[in-house]
Amino acid sequence: MSAAVRGRFAGGRGHHSKAMTRVYITIDTECSIGGALRHPELEPVGPERAVLGEIGGRQYGIPLIMDVLEQHSLRGTFFVEVLASRVVDAEKLGSAYREIVSRGHDAQLHLHPAYDCYRRVREGSLDRSRVNGAADLIGKYPAAIQLELLREGCRLFRGMLGRDPVAFRAGCFGANAATLEALSELGIRYDSSFNGAYCGTTCLMSSPVRVNTPWLRSRVWEVPVTNFETGLWRRRLKPCDVGAVSLMEMKRVLNQAHRLGIEAVVITMHSFTLFKVHDVQFRKLRPDNLVIRRFRGLCRFLARHRHRFEIATFGSLPSFPIGCADPVPPRMGAVLPLCRKVVQGINRAYWM
Repeated sequence: MSAAVRGRFAGGRGHHSKAMTRVYITIDTECSIGGALRHPELEPVGPERAVLGEIGGRQYGIPLIMDVLEQHSLRGTFFVEVLASRVVDAEKLGSAYREIVSRGHDAQLHLHPAYDCYRRVREGSLDRSRVNGAADLIGKYPAAIQLELLREGCRLFRGMLGRDPVAFRAGCFGANAATLEALSELGIRYDSSFNGAYCGTTCLMSSPVRVNTPWLRSRVWEVPVTNFETGLWRRRLKPCDVGAVSLMEMKRVLNQAHRLGIEAVVITMHSFTLFKVHDVQFRKLRPDNLVIRRFRGLCRFLARHRHRFEIATFGSLPSFPIGCADPVPPRMGAVLPLCRKVVQGINRAYWM
């Protein structure tokens, strides 16, 4: 990254107008369990495929994500999963994560407890038949076990990157109130696990009045993944996910968020968002050109509207107002989501 680009990354919110909306581009950066918990003949997918996305001598995972961000003088927060380092090539994984930091981006903690389950199954301390669908949701574990997993995650994170994390996101958004208590005990100041669209399924926090506005609990700021409403009569929440919504929808969410005074817009994606995966073992990969264009368009839009949107990271230790009212979520209606579903359905065909 050039010195000029790094210079644009410096500084906080103080020199901007109060009308600025902070935008957090967050990337859940992880390997894949690859069906290994159910099928003993399989092993977890390593970083060269799920994190780096190596296809024909090129990389379509986090290296491409960073390239696109840097081309527009933006940076992201990469929530890096570290428990996998005990069951895949730890040196390759650590090298990939250190590259994030060396290029000027933000790295924070992400955990998928399924890797800990797999490690214990492989070592013989856990019977495979006792592993169920809740194994990957940290909020399903007793508070003491959650604290143990998070403490181990912080240790592994520190060993890879040489510092402690200040923010966390649970795998599958599967945190609960006890998770926030554990984060507070470990000195982690931010969590971004709340996702309104997943409440009642994998997101285990009780649904607060606030859908998109950060709130403080147990000395931890909960900074939700931004959701918008779709539909006309039966409205549903949809997260602002680069891999799942259209560019036009994301632009509308950003514009409405700015107009409504939403304090923070949290956009999410994965290390494997920009390429297609043929099977659970990531044996065949192909660039997802539609989503690549979408991500480039999002970054171009944010770069052109710097007077309204400030790209922020959790590593910059943002502050949030206490007791701020939660605005109505951005609304999308029914036409755009329907068009997006048609396009997404066609694009899911692996060889298209």
